[in-house]
Amino acid sequence: MISRQMIRTDLNLLVALQVLLEERNVTRAAERLFVSQPALSKTLQKLREAFDDELFTRTAHGLIPTPRAEALGRGLPTALIKLDQLLADDQFDPATYEGHFHIAISPLFAEVLLPGLLAEVTSAAPGVDVLTSDVTPEFQDQLKRGDVDFVAYVVGTTDKEIHAEPINTIKPLCYMRANHPLADKKLTLENMLEHPHVRLYLPGLARENSSKVDEILAQKGMYRRVVLETTQFAPAVGVMLQTDCLLIANAGLSRSNLFADHLIGKDVPVDLTQMFDAHGRSGRTRMALLRHTRISNSPAHQWMRRLIVKHLSDPDSIEDA
Repeated sequence: MISRQMIRTDLNLLVALQVLLEERNVTRAAERLFVSQPALSKTLQKLREAFDDELFTRTAHGLIPTPRAEALGRGLPTALIKLDQLLADDQFDPATYEGHFHIAISPLFAEVLLPGLLAEVTSAAPGVDVLTSDVTPEFQDQLKRGDVDFVAYVVGTTDKEIHAEPINTIKPLCYMRANHPLADKKLTLENMLEHPHVRLYLPGLARENSSKVDEILAQKGMYRRVVLETTQFAPAVGVMLQTDCLLIANAGLSRSNLFADHLIGKDVPVDLTQMFDAHGRSGRTRMALLRHTRISNSPAHQWMRRLIVKHLSDPDSIEDA
């Protein structure tokens, strides 16, 4: 809470006090502050009234600070530096920035985003912390209140103060356990559909929005057997390691290498990829990074925005399965 003393204090007086402490001479201090000597004398009087202390005594050797002025001098430089940094926020430097960013993101896309994002953040910006949480139905209200900084989600329309930046998500791969019967074979649409599948989905989109893979297959009169639907990547991996289940999902899931010794990802069959390409031009709802217009001019948030888009995107990708 801001104190009454802070409200009553002209911050310009603190700058003058710091210069007086450094120069110990009214003439030299006035020159540095680009004011006249009488004007600085009036400022010094205001300082004495504000702090109820003489602050300085005049001697033949210049100004001598009182104990109160010396105490102020110990903390004032740090306070003024922080204030100067705050006022000059457009000079953003990741290496010196201290703060945190809150990203609402589904577990599925968190698996894709976080390993690469945190590797870059911890290297370039050691003072930055990242907080993530699940996407809730109230995500637009959370953005408006400032409860979250970014939301990565599949969206259609948004409120006018919410900006949705489309993300070209990384092309899909077909994942399977390392010793799967198809591991050493060419993956075709026919042999892929002979095996059961696990489907990852975003919370809230399980039934209301059918899987793109199933929707495309249905248009061709084809069908795959989905034995598990889940929002969690780790349980899906556990099922795949103990069964012949396949998983078609964002290729970015392989970036973390957490399951590199247990899972392999094979290119989706060409004929299914061609179906994806044709389907992708239909203008359906797609993945987007959402933010409130309030942070549009924040250099720190723009920096984080670029990193999130970078680690979720593939410029030549098709939408995630």
